[in-house]
Amino acid sequence: MSRSLLSAVTVLTLLAMPAAALAGDDAKKDAKGKDAKCSISVKKGDLVSQGKDLVVDGKNAVRDAVAIDGDVVVRAGATVNDVVSIRGKVTVEAGARVSGDVSAINGNVHLQKGATVAGDVNAIGGQIQTDEGASIAGEKNQLSITINGEEFFQKIIGAALSGAIKGDCELRFTEE
Repeated sequence: MSRSLLSAVTVLTLLAMPAAALAGDDAKKDAKGKDAKCSISVKKGDLVSQGKDLVVDGKNAVRDAVAIDGDVVVRAGATVNDVVSIRGKVTVEAGARVSGDVSAINGNVHLQKGATVAGDVNAIGGQIQTDEGASIAGEKNQLSITINGEEFFQKIIGAALSGAIKGDCELRFTEE
């Protein structure tokens, strides 16, 4: 199984858990346990932002850049390992380099002319815009599902992050 397909399956599996909660499946809710936690591990050199935009300048040494409810902009001259935005867009500007993957969940990805991505570019619940002259070494994966006029992933992830899905998942950041 390719790495990008495995990533997509993993994301869809994670999204299925909140979908079961929205459907009111109490048996699955009870099986999860009441003190389950959702966490994001932060390592030295990572940039993480919640509720605001994250800008990676060329002078910063950054491993990974993650924004929840905000956009990520990788400026010219910057090199980042992986870039992720949940409910926000990712822009990789001309002259910027991502040595790993770029992913947007409920947001779009824009790669400007002269931007370089050594891995995959993923947009789940959004679109990928690649300007002529932008470079992607890996795969381009875009997934959007509309049901009754509503984008499925935007509805599910929006409900999970806003607290509409009651539950067993509390977002917390841990430093490794």
